[in-house]
Amino acid sequence: MSLNINNKSAVVNKQNEEFNYFSLNKKVFNELVLTSRPKLVLYQIISYLACTCTYKNGLVGIHSEMKQATLCKALEIDRRDLAGYLKQLETMSFIKIFNTSPLVLQVLEVPQAPRINDIKGLLLYVHTNPQQFNFHRNLKRKTAFFETFKEYNSQILVEKMKKAEVPADHQPTEQEPDDYDPFGFK
Repeated sequence: MSLNINNKSAVVNKQNEEFNYFSLNKKVFNELVLTSRPKLVLYQIISYLACTCTYKNGLVGIHSEMKQATLCKALEIDRRDLAGYLKQLETMSFIKIFNTSPLVLQVLEVPQAPRINDIKGLLLYVHTNPQQFNFHRNLKRKTAFFETFKEYNSQILVEKMKKAEVPADHQPTEQEPDDYDPFGFK
């Protein structure tokens, strides 16, 4: 799925800019057309998610928080039915749900998006690519996001530190003498 592509910035959907188009993979369209009963609802949900996900990786709910109630209100769907529809889209392999409250998921049909298997993989991906979610500009959102998953977050940091290595070709830096004058006044 190609979503909200802007030639100048294809990294993150902008909240203040809404585009009038998105492209939908033929596979998604054909399977939703062939699905029994709620095909229109499933199409509406996947279209809405496609328009709100981060284009580069297909993630929803990281760049800006999304709740199931917000999705229900936007699409005028009964909240009790939404969980079943999301489960059905996950069974069809169109989305991967990581968290339900707040809603964090990945639209799997985004071209060249990395496949993230679990919540730990998601958090590690977000840790290593904060610029894709504008976390370098929106520190409150970054704090709120990682606060939601704090029990996983500390485990990932510990694992990351254990795996950290000094490269073999790393040259140690020389220590400056105590009387070193960087401005050359001596």
